[in-house]
Amino acid sequence: MSKIYLATDSSPVDIGTYELCSDVMDVVLDMSSIYGNQENISLQVNSEESVSIIKLNNGQLYLRPVNSHLVIVALIREDALDKQGLIDYNIRIICKSFIELFDTI
Repeated sequence: MSKIYLATDSSPVDIGTYELCSDVMDVVLDMSSIYGNQENISLQVNSEESVSIIKLNNGQLYLRPVNSHLVIVALIREDALDKQGLIDYNIRIICKSFIELFDTI
């Protein structure tokens, strides 16, 4: 498995944030290997609405699987979850676009 940093906002890239996001994906994979299908260790997608939110001192990590090989991890401000519906809508649009992109390759 590879971890690829695809996008950021206008802020400079912070290697600590990248490592934190990478660690979160490792935790999800570890949990999937314990509680998921032992023959196919990958990101277990239980439903389209699977979401993990991890609260940090300076914000929150929002993790959403796209499929069994791709996950979106976003660092969001603490007050952003007041607009949970808007975040979920935008993430669904991104996931749909990723799936369409990879289906054409």
